[in-house]
Amino acid sequence: FTNGSQRDLSTMEFSLTDMTARLEKGKFIANLIVSNFEAPDVSMELYADFNVEFLVGFLNLDDIEKASGKVEMIMRFHDIIDLEHPEKALNDLNRAYFSELKIKGLKMSSPDLPASLENMDAHIVMNGKKADIDEFKMKLGQSDLSLTGYLSDLPAIVHHTNTPVTAHLEIVANVLDISEITKFSEKDSVGIDERIEDLSVGFSFVSSAKAFTESEYLPTGEFFIDSLHAQFKHYPHELHDFHADILIDQHDLKVVDFTGHIDQSDFHFNGLIHDYEFWMQPELNGDVDLDITFHSDLLKLKDVFSYQGENYVPKDYRHEELDNLILHVNSSMHYQQSHLHSVDINLDKLEAKMHVHPMRFENFNGRFHFEDDHLMVQNFHGQMGRTVFDVNMNYYLGDNPTIKKRDNYLGLKANYIDVDQLSNFNLDPPQKPDRITKDPKTVKDVAEHAEAFNIYELPFTDMKFDIDIAHFIQHRIDLKQVYAKMRTTQNHYLYIDTLSMNMAGGEVAMSGYFNGSDPAHIYLKPNLRLKNCDIDHLLFKFENFGQDAVVSENLHGKLTAQITGNIRMYPDMVADLDQSEIHMDVEVINGKLVNYKPMLLLSDYFGDKDLTNLQFDTLQNHIDITNGLMTVPNMTIESTLGHFEFSGTQNMNDEIEYFIRIPWKIIGQGARNKIFGTQETAEGETVDDEIIKVDPNKKTRYLNMKVFGTLDDYKIRLGKDRKAKNR
Repeated sequence: FTNGSQRDLSTMEFSLTDMTARLEKGKFIANLIVSNFEAPDVSMELYADFNVEFLVGFLNLDDIEKASGKVEMIMRFHDIIDLEHPEKALNDLNRAYFSELKIKGLKMSSPDLPASLENMDAHIVMNGKKADIDEFKMKLGQSDLSLTGYLSDLPAIVHHTNTPVTAHLEIVANVLDISEITKFSEKDSVGIDERIEDLSVGFSFVSSAKAFTESEYLPTGEFFIDSLHAQFKHYPHELHDFHADILIDQHDLKVVDFTGHIDQSDFHFNGLIHDYEFWMQPELNGDVDLDITFHSDLLKLKDVFSYQGENYVPKDYRHEELDNLILHVNSSMHYQQSHLHSVDINLDKLEAKMHVHPMRFENFNGRFHFEDDHLMVQNFHGQMGRTVFDVNMNYYLGDNPTIKKRDNYLGLKANYIDVDQLSNFNLDPPQKPDRITKDPKTVKDVAEHAEAFNIYELPFTDMKFDIDIAHFIQHRIDLKQVYAKMRTTQNHYLYIDTLSMNMAGGEVAMSGYFNGSDPAHIYLKPNLRLKNCDIDHLLFKFENFGQDAVVSENLHGKLTAQITGNIRMYPDMVADLDQSEIHMDVEVINGKLVNYKPMLLLSDYFGDKDLTNLQFDTLQNHIDITNGLMTVPNMTIESTLGHFEFSGTQNMNDEIEYFIRIPWKIIGQGARNKIFGTQETAEGETVDDEIIKVDPNKKTRYLNMKVFGTLDDYKIRLGKDRKAKNR
């Protein structure tokens, strides 16, 4: 060491030459000369060759076990550096750079490592300005990894110049066991349970050398994802053909085009993060804005939304495919003390064409606001095929009801809702299975309905609902002018305060409530009123092999009724009459009984009377259904057949016990017609029977009959209904 002729920093010099060391397993040779400490002129030569096991023992590294391998390093370096102004690089002719690092067969284990390092080989070379990772291969536990890459001008970074510099990295792995690397534990909720196979990814970054060292946050420049391919264990899809171009300036980060494929689905993502340096602060305070555009030529939902064997798409849409999907949103987030205080999302555009459900997403827009655990949906509008809707909602997501600013509320207004089109419903009825006979003493739930998705197993909250739908279609149900006010409570009650609609040519009104406090046993207590509804178009869905069933396939006319009771409902809103109690006051006018089996059973008593089409003026009665047993009190039917009285019971297995009182006059007339023929018109047509009413001034003698058994296997005996009154 000398301070030189001028005895200052400019002439100071330090040298360490001909330094050699023979290690137990290896050797070390070095020369180092540093002159002019104001602008150091550094010249260094180094050669090292040593065994890792010796180095670990020499340095007393107790945490490293079973270490082995060989390291060889060669370095030749000459450069002049201005410490005050490193960007003022001197002539390239004054520089010389060469470094080479070789690692062969490196193995070790340590408590600080997630798994044992089974092997590592590396070859890194810097020749001139360019630094190359020629080889870097390692096997860590179950994972293997291979890296290659380069840095185009390492000295330029050291000198802080404006020289353009390119960095590139290629990563390849047959297996990357993320669970092992992150020490996944489901019990302790740490780590990530995932395994990546067939991974290959390439990254590039282009910037100025100065930006690498002098940028406050991210280096300004252009970042590329050149390629990406991967397959996951729990996300059973193939990621391939990924590319991205990301521009970074002093304030904003812009994703110009991030594209890729997941199986056969593709995506194109563009976005702008304003003031990205906001995310680099030690404490987040203030606003940050995002502008996001997403486009896909083909998006298969099954390719994207399944994980660990669970598909997060509704069943009807799991095989849906979207063509030309376009989504554009703007978002503004406000943070206070590193906590998200509020977020505004403005949905500007959502469009797509579907395959399985042949319709388009159109005109979707709206505002979503979240603040202090309060979610607001304002003027959310959309159109899916024929369905057009508007939604407004307030919802409190927190746990402290004392700070809730407004009631939970959902308002739905729609000009048209076509559930059949939304669910791609097939109007062709499914093939009916053979009837299953039920033992009323051992009635069990029907698995098809009982195991359906049960909304009552989810947490309920106190919430109000306003429904206003001009036209609603589901399967063969056609509703108009649907208006409802409903509310839910935390104990799983759904109250229908008012419900009115036009259905089947008449009017329907209802109030009552669903009791879902026991999700396995849901009950409806209705007060249902129907007025002048056409029975042919009136549908109720009850447990009849899961099919829509008309009120009666045989009864036609206009129905006015009031219905009360306690009705067992399955989670899919199918009623089970075997576990219900229903009371009905029924009036049917201008009615017909067509091919009604209990009447056809009596054909021998009515001669050639047409029992297949029985017309009547008015039918009134009170009917009870208790645990699947329908009880019909005595009623008088005035029909084209004549007047007769009818009462009895029938259950869901079509087991019947009917009592029928037929005037002797009708039986005699039927017998005469059978013997002598019916009256015909001049044209040879049979005269239509008129409705025959009871004559209160005449005494009528009746034949009392009992029909019992089943509709397919029955017996007829003489007998009276002892429970009937006023006989």
